[in-house]
Amino acid sequence: KETLHGSKARIKQLMMDQNVIRGIGNAYADEILWHARISPFSVSNKIPGEAIKRLAKSVRSVLTKAIKTILKNYPGMITGEVRDFMAVHNAKKRHSPTGVKIKVDKTGRSTYYTDEQKLYA
Repeated sequence: KETLHGSKARIKQLMMDQNVIRGIGNAYADEILWHARISPFSVSNKIPGEAIKRLAKSVRSVLTKAIKTILKNYPGMITGEVRDFMAVHNAKKRHSPTGVKIKVDKTGRSTYYTDEQKLYA
C-alpha cells in the first residue's frame, strides 16, 4: 500500500519495475490486473485500499495457478513463455472468460485489458 501510494506511475508500469516487484513481466501484469479488476492505466496512488487488497490476492492467485497449469501441461518445464492458458493476455482470444471483448493497446508493450477493469485516475 505504501509503495503504491508513493507513486504516480501507472500501476502496470510499477508492477513491472523489477526494483519494486521482481519477476512480474508484461503478460503476468495484464493477467493479475484483469483478475483484480484494475485497469492497467490506473495511477498507482489513486488506487483505494480495498482494490490494493484485491491486487495482492490476485498476484498470489494468478501466479500460483500459472505454476500449476504449466507444470501439469508441460511436466518438468517451468517458463514464463508458456502463455496459451492466459485469460486475457493471449493474441488468439477475443473475449475474456466472462465474455467481455479483450482490447489491446500497442503503445509500447502490448497491453491486454477489458472494460471490466476499473480505472483509478
